[in-house]
Amino acid sequence: MMKKNTFFMGMCCLLWALASCHDLPTSISIDNVVDDTLTVMQHLQERGRLVAVTNCEIINYNTSDDKPSGFEYELLSDFCKANDLELEMRIVENLDSCYTLLDSCHVDIIAVGLGSNKEMKRRFLLTDPILMQRSVLVQRLPKDWKKMSTANEVENQLLRSSVDLAGKTIHLPKGSHEVKLLEHLSYQIGDTIYIVETDSLNSVDLVQAVASGQIDYTVVEEYVARMASIGLRGLDTKLNVSVEQPLCWAVHNHEGDSSLLFALNDWIDGFEQRNLNRILAKYVNNGNVFSHPQPATGPLSGFDELIKKAAKRIGWDWRLLASLIYQESRFKLDLKSERGAFGLMQLMPVVMENYGIGYNATTEEQLNAGGQLIMHLDKCLQDKVTDSAQRVKFVLAAYNAGLGHVYDAQRLASKYGKYPDVWDNNVDYFILNKSKKQYYRDTCCRAGYLRGIETYNFVEEVLDRYYQYQLSYK
Repeated sequence: MMKKNTFFMGMCCLLWALASCHDLPTSISIDNVVDDTLTVMQHLQERGRLVAVTNCEIINYNTSDDKPSGFEYELLSDFCKANDLELEMRIVENLDSCYTLLDSCHVDIIAVGLGSNKEMKRRFLLTDPILMQRSVLVQRLPKDWKKMSTANEVENQLLRSSVDLAGKTIHLPKGSHEVKLLEHLSYQIGDTIYIVETDSLNSVDLVQAVASGQIDYTVVEEYVARMASIGLRGLDTKLNVSVEQPLCWAVHNHEGDSSLLFALNDWIDGFEQRNLNRILAKYVNNGNVFSHPQPATGPLSGFDELIKKAAKRIGWDWRLLASLIYQESRFKLDLKSERGAFGLMQLMPVVMENYGIGYNATTEEQLNAGGQLIMHLDKCLQDKVTDSAQRVKFVLAAYNAGLGHVYDAQRLASKYGKYPDVWDNNVDYFILNKSKKQYYRDTCCRAGYLRGIETYNFVEEVLDRYYQYQLSYK
């Protein structure tokens, strides 16, 4: 009897193994049973392929060009390359279909930005955040907004507070994390927000539906709102309806096997933030960072040839210098700030004096003086930051805030166990937080207080715009 029970239990275990998500052969042998001791990641590497599912095709995965592209596609391609895997992408219309495919083990990963909420954590294993994003309300500007005489006249007709959502009908993709977000928000404001879930329209479709007047409101991630509204006029996305929240990918919750999750998290941890920003900038180019128009033909500015000459002298890509100039002056030749900064590159009076120019300087003289300042900053930082790509970020920070504050941030990085010659997630943290007493009053600081958010954003915005210029100008 005991032998029969043992045999019965053994057959049950074998059938369970056959029904599991591993790609086991249909014929069973001792070797095949041993193979089933492989981890999920080892099975994928044996198979040589990662199967991913995504939605929102325009942003995440696009096959309309000669070769595949898309935000999620580029990120996953990098992961697959690092792990000797081929990438197979599948597209579905909505998130529910993504969940079904992962639940049934027809795919290995959902490559969509999913909110890291309790329901998702119970259902799947979630990666470390791919992005930190806010959700924003997409609404139309009022009718005849172009004819209104003041900005306040426009503002007064827009929703500008979460309380204003009471009684409004908001369309959302079925199963999106914004559904839970608005349900919680409705509870918080003590009033009803009417939520309409659609399984036939994704986030991009809904933004376009708002623009065309088919619906009044939708809520999407900030980067989706930027991407989806490219070329559309009359949309507003300024109302944040959430704090910054992590967006993650999901993998199947195999019993006791997190090998794929660990591999993804290792890759995410090693993926430089700057590369992420570059890829994001490639597909999301309609926010404030990219407010300079990007014509399909014609020059970037009226000073392109002079900028190219100045950039060549300092060893910079001319589009990087152009992005810095746009950040400083919006290409306005005679711009003068309240503090006395002047011209295309907003040089301070002491800098102009050092390089022998004044407020009557020509375009070329302004660019030469600005170039000399950049070379000076670069030279001062060469011994401290030997990697030239990293050093560009330090030079931009010093251009905005001064070398003293950059040196302070490097000393703080060393003191608190960070790398003083690495900008992203190291020195940039201390620049960003140098307005806090614990840092600017630290004994290693010599330059004092800095409103670091301005310098941090300066570096981010110049480089993000530069990546966009690379795509648009040769």
